[in-house]
Amino acid sequence: MITGSEMAVVDANAAGLGIPQNQLMESSGNAVARRVAELVDPGASVTLVCGRGNNGGDAFAAARFLSEYDLDVCLLGRAETIATDIARENWVALLESDLPAREVRDSTALGLGEPDLVVDAMLGTGISGGLREPAATAADAMNEADAPVLSVDVPSGLDGDTGDLAENAVEADHVVTFHAPKPGLADLEAD
Repeated sequence: MITGSEMAVVDANAAGLGIPQNQLMESSGNAVARRVAELVDPGASVTLVCGRGNNGGDAFAAARFLSEYDLDVCLLGRAETIATDIARENWVALLESDLPAREVRDSTALGLGEPDLVVDAMLGTGISGGLREPAATAADAMNEADAPVLSVDVPSGLDGDTGDLAENAVEADHVVTFHAPKPGLADLEAD
């Protein structure tokens, strides 16, 4: 088991050992794409709901491996507010790939439609407490959807250090996590 704080140290150590951040994010994106492929067949509709941090960046990278799917990549917020250089680079690479990607500036207009799978890539291990907007409204939409939800690293709303789950967290059916399980994942009914 590894906490979110410990994971930040692992990432920093990897960089210190010469492993570039883009390689780590590419590997994470590939892992997400492989899990999507285990859950739904090519041609299925997959909606990726992405935050503006590295969790969203993992999903931007994953989308490039999912060209055989009917994708809808939704960035919660404006692209110019993406928080990290590496996530921004993956957003630009996604746009250059001509895969469908859009900014959602009003979470009440997210419009998930009726996908076969929803990918929750809003927030990772660095959060605590209840979800705030726009993630709260997006989490409600995911929880109300008829489609199964795959969360990236942890469900948005799970504290990666304590394992506490916010009342308004994403109710993930599946989780793909990196390096080692995070606190609280074993308590979820996700796989």
